[in-house]
Amino acid sequence: MSKRITRIEGTSVSLPPEAVDALGVGAGGELDIEIVGKALIVRSVEEAQRSREFADIFESVLARRRQAYEQLAEGPN
Repeated sequence: MSKRITRIEGTSVSLPPEAVDALGVGAGGELDIEIVGKALIVRSVEEAQRSREFADIFESVLARRRQAYEQLAEGPN
């Protein structure tokens, strides 16, 4: 979805109704906003929490299995 910025009011950004519907939020709902590089990521708070929990679990698995992954990366002797 691509929309043109038509005006900037202070620090507010308007989202098109279809974007708000896709996020599953309504009036007064909360959104999680994250800046990654030059990208603005807008998610529902619930989706952001799920993403953070997944990243934490993934990092935990990587840390526990680091030696095995390093051996696999070296390839056969």
